[in-house]
Amino acid sequence: MKKAERLETRNFGKNKHAAHVKHQKEFCRSLYREHLEEASFLYEQRCFLLKDPVIGWTDLEDFEDRLEAHINALVIGGDHALEVCEENQLMDSGERYGAVRVLCRLGRMAPVMRMLESLDSEDEEEMAAISDALCQDMPNRSALECVRFLADKGGACATMAAHIMGFRRMREGGLLRQILRQDRPDTIASAMWALGRVRDQSFQPKASALLRHEDGKVCESAALYLLRIGHLKTIRDCMDCAATRKWPLWPLAIGAGVSCLPVLKQQAEGADGTEDALLALGLFGEISAMDILLESLEQSEFAESAATALNLIAGAEIHEDAFIPEEIDEDELFPEEAEKIKRGESLYPKGEEPGETITRLSRDPQSWRRWWAENQSRFEPRTAYRNGQPYSPASLLENLESETSPPKMRRMAYEELVIRYGIDIPMETDMLVLRQKQAIGQYRAWIGKNSARFAPGKWYFAGRQL
Repeated sequence: MKKAERLETRNFGKNKHAAHVKHQKEFCRSLYREHLEEASFLYEQRCFLLKDPVIGWTDLEDFEDRLEAHINALVIGGDHALEVCEENQLMDSGERYGAVRVLCRLGRMAPVMRMLESLDSEDEEEMAAISDALCQDMPNRSALECVRFLADKGGACATMAAHIMGFRRMREGGLLRQILRQDRPDTIASAMWALGRVRDQSFQPKASALLRHEDGKVCESAALYLLRIGHLKTIRDCMDCAATRKWPLWPLAIGAGVSCLPVLKQQAEGADGTEDALLALGLFGEISAMDILLESLEQSEFAESAATALNLIAGAEIHEDAFIPEEIDEDELFPEEAEKIKRGESLYPKGEEPGETITRLSRDPQSWRRWWAENQSRFEPRTAYRNGQPYSPASLLENLESETSPPKMRRMAYEELVIRYGIDIPMETDMLVLRQKQAIGQYRAWIGKNSARFAPGKWYFAGRQL
């Protein structure tokens, strides 16, 4: 074979090999891109379901297991998977969530820091996605660098930094002190929330001053921080503020003794009574609130909260099947359909309305009044009840575990375990289900060893009976 022919054959072989390598690379990148897209979809589904009151908290575990499979495939995918995860300019918020988790697990923090540098603080979905990823998988050795960078950016990024620090129980008081100097109410509230998670006592004077802040969310976060560190005077401060403001409802419901009951009842009975006031009475658990709650069932705007509060005290579990019609988007209606809606007429023949039938706590006043008339003798005045039993750490654990507990009531049950009984095992109700189950297992073991220390039905604060 002539030299020129040999060179041509050799070049053909090289070109064929290069084409094969390029094709293989594109195939791998396409495969890992699909993993990232699927992770994004499952993450967005999880976010949606977290807010759905009908979905039990363990129902998310299947989505999280499938999400974990895609994250793990990218972790072990090698260089091609890494390239896909670093192309952040092409990603939606869910893909960034997946990419940050992968990069964190591999210790590749340089591309994560580049994402933080380009973070759009006006994009709430992107901020939440990256925050969730850092909460779940950020390596400890890089955590301080990341949150300090976010805190220095200020604004919404500082709020995000405080949330991550609280979620991960990072004891960085100096950095949180820096964040507290900002004048954004949501940032201050987030920093107070984080300080409550690590129970740093040194911020008590600052938090006490914040009880007079004009923003109710800041006041509530400061009060909960103070209660979590065992500052008893906060209960009196909350009672003083409750005459003119609504924010003390939750702190009083989950931290005070029977002396606060008139304040809670006054809030619920007032002309501007709220759903929160009814739920606060349910959390407090004293049966003299039952009449207020039964009357509130008659008002449709308060019926759901009243039923939840009644069940928190009585544990009756009275359920009903209810048809929930599909929401109508008026922008998509024809003019004649819009006129029908204005006249209060249905767009569909009777029995053919689109929607779904769900099982929920009964909102029928007669069902609840009948149950209470038959069972009232089992309950004693000036005693705290939860789920039909005298209030105790075990009853709070029941709320944490229950598939039917509304998300807010599960969050409050965790706060109560810390504030009333001093049991502080790290727990958040938006943690991954596996980690929540692990925390609940620790609570169960602690309660099994310590429940005899607490008299059922009594109000406690920081482990001491009020």
